[in-house]
Amino acid sequence: MNTVPIWRYILFIVILLFCIPIIGITHGSLSGISIQGGEYVTDTIPENLSTGHCGQFMIEFRNTGMTAWEYDVEKFGVEYFSDNSLITIEPLINLLPKGSRVHNGQSYQFPFSMNTHNPGEVTLSFALVRLLPSGKTVPVSGMVNIPVKIIPQNPNLMSETGVIQVSGGVLHLPVKLDNIYVGMTPLTLSDIHAGFHKVEIEGREGVMEKEIEVLPNSLNPVLYDPEDSFFYIETKNSLLLDDTNPFLTAILSNFFIVLGFVITLTVVGICAVVVITGKMKRVKFTVSQILPFSIHSHPGRDFSVEVSRKTDKDEVRFDPIPGIFTQGREKKFQIKITNLGKKDITVENHRISPGEIKLLYREIKDDSPGDNVTGMDISYIGSDGKKKTQFINLYYRILPKKPDLSWVFERFFIRDGRVIAVIKIKNKTLEALKIDSVDILPGKEGKIFIGMDEPDIDSISTFKNLHIIDGEGGSLSLPTKIPYNRGIFLFFSKQFSDSQEWFHQQMKKGINDPNLQKYAEIVEKKIMELKIANNLADQRGDNENKKGMPPSPPDHHHITNTNILYDIQQEFPEDLISLYQPSGIISEDRLGMIYRAVRVSDNEEVAVRILKPGKVNHSTIELQIQAWRSLKHLNILQIKYWERDPQYYLEFDLPSGVLQSRKRIYSLADVKVPIPPRASLKIIRGLAEGIDYLHHQGVRHYLLEPSVVLLDKGLNPKISGFDAAALVQSYIPEDCWIIAPEQCNSAKYGNPGKKTDIYQVGAICYYLITGQIPSIDNYSDVLPSHINPDLNVFDNLIRKTLSPYKNGRYGEVNEMIQEIDNLIDAFSPKIKQNSRR
Repeated sequence: MNTVPIWRYILFIVILLFCIPIIGITHGSLSGISIQGGEYVTDTIPENLSTGHCGQFMIEFRNTGMTAWEYDVEKFGVEYFSDNSLITIEPLINLLPKGSRVHNGQSYQFPFSMNTHNPGEVTLSFALVRLLPSGKTVPVSGMVNIPVKIIPQNPNLMSETGVIQVSGGVLHLPVKLDNIYVGMTPLTLSDIHAGFHKVEIEGREGVMEKEIEVLPNSLNPVLYDPEDSFFYIETKNSLLLDDTNPFLTAILSNFFIVLGFVITLTVVGICAVVVITGKMKRVKFTVSQILPFSIHSHPGRDFSVEVSRKTDKDEVRFDPIPGIFTQGREKKFQIKITNLGKKDITVENHRISPGEIKLLYREIKDDSPGDNVTGMDISYIGSDGKKKTQFINLYYRILPKKPDLSWVFERFFIRDGRVIAVIKIKNKTLEALKIDSVDILPGKEGKIFIGMDEPDIDSISTFKNLHIIDGEGGSLSLPTKIPYNRGIFLFFSKQFSDSQEWFHQQMKKGINDPNLQKYAEIVEKKIMELKIANNLADQRGDNENKKGMPPSPPDHHHITNTNILYDIQQEFPEDLISLYQPSGIISEDRLGMIYRAVRVSDNEEVAVRILKPGKVNHSTIELQIQAWRSLKHLNILQIKYWERDPQYYLEFDLPSGVLQSRKRIYSLADVKVPIPPRASLKIIRGLAEGIDYLHHQGVRHYLLEPSVVLLDKGLNPKISGFDAAALVQSYIPEDCWIIAPEQCNSAKYGNPGKKTDIYQVGAICYYLITGQIPSIDNYSDVLPSHINPDLNVFDNLIRKTLSPYKNGRYGEVNEMIQEIDNLIDAFSPKIKQNSRR
């Protein structure tokens, strides 16, 4: 037998010992290939800061290594290495959150808090590191040095602007500021004028809206949180879907590009012909071929059309930026001047070229706290060399030194035929304030209700005085601007056409006020929806008359906007106005309506369900309420309070709702179907969880329908209607949205039970993914693939929920949930692929 020489074993061991250090070379690299690596991407640290600043900023690193960063034995994060007395950065090491994973090519934004102390110049040093179990850190990236200049804060020279910093965590998300797109996260928005601003971050889970009050010299961080976002649900007819065909999108995009190119060449060719022929000033188009013969034959007439080039007029837009100032400080207005013409203009020795924007500053001497407006003439030299004048209104707000508070107009509503304006006030002092007889505690917000009379002047806004008394007995009269005008008055008087005409007339005058456009769109939408509602009512009446039958009540699942079909104030019980101020209708079912309302006692928004008189059986209604009140589950709308006097009403927490077609809706009955599979599965799984909980409590629902399902954060459904749910022996009304076969014919299909609720959950699933209500008469036609072959993955779920015979359905809700989870997993790869695109 041959033996291997001993020297070969020795050589093998030497080579192995030599290779081991190579494997561990330089932070986990192998022959120059990075196993673990990181690269600095960007940060949101301002270049200049003043002393006393405190806020949050983001440092973003990208994974350039072959392995993922994760929270494991070796934890990854960003470490701060500088140490000086000018600035404090916390924490010193910011690790990835537990359970997170950042793959190769992905980036993550690490948040740090910052406090500036003394003026000077500092260099902030950061690096991506991995934290070993021993507590030591090993750098994964190179050192990043960020210079920052800290300047002393001079109260007399404080800026009237602030900074908004927006972060999306690991994601780069689009951001809008006051409905205008401003970029992708991470984002630092500097020189934001003091006042209230709306920030929108559009993420994968939905759109997060946040109202930010920017104070002078403030730093305002906004971090995207999926839990605070609203879902945008698009219909299947939209191109913005999870299963959008990228090839179709590319074809459509290329088609429009080619079409635009052809149109451009055509226009350029026509202009070239005109220039070459020397007829730029006078172009004739002969129309004799289209004129009547009698005119054409008349002698001495020239029927050619002559078009002369006219001199372009000056097109200048003056946009005053509303100012927020502090009492006792210098107050300078900013006026944005835009040259929309084709020639230069001159404003106060500043030449403004076509398309250019300049800022003009104006100082005001007024120092009285509150809202105010002042008129001003601005002179400029037009393109023709002549001096012209433009009159503008400058609206401004002066914050009082004492007491420290802020205020904002919130909304209008109508009570007893009178328009009521709601002003939201925040008390920033350390003592309670009394404002128009309303007590506002320190650090809290309160709402002031102001009755508005019919406007006697044709102004776009009005001013009302708020009377403030502080803890020491001092009083202050605070003028407050309210965007109340004749158009608003006509709208609430239900004179919608007159209201629309008023707003159009104001905009024709060239008044540049965002509230005019906002309310004009509301009026137009109201008129359009009323026309649609009237047409539907007429069509329904015609159909019923043709059949010789009396008109039937509208189907609840076809109600798309209950806020338009009802006058909220007239429908809401007058006896409850002292307790709640209604602002909208959330949902409607057979027993009553659910309103969105403000509780008068503490100004908290809640949902209030009003039961219709005569629709409830008093002998069982309280037993049902008590049974439902004992149910506590994430997918069950919890009853907070109920009362029988002056009539039965119940109070719930207000769900967040979802956004569809830029409109917030709360009830599943108002969702435009069909919706994408991912959204459908998320809703159906929540419903199944809620029904499973009810079954474990010994409760059967039997009347599950879209109108009793409300939508909360993250598309989380909440079952709101108890109807007959609390009692197993409850009577089943005939006008249900859909009922199981055993509820129609118990002799043939057996008695209702758990599988009845499974049937109704399946019916809602079918409705969401197909946009149609399943037929209980022809079971063979209810498979989703019969409507859309792409929905064949749902066939098994629908087959085992909508079977007419109970033996053909799932035995327990848990079995249905497992099937839903399998479908969610099946759609997950497609979702991830679309997100990468």
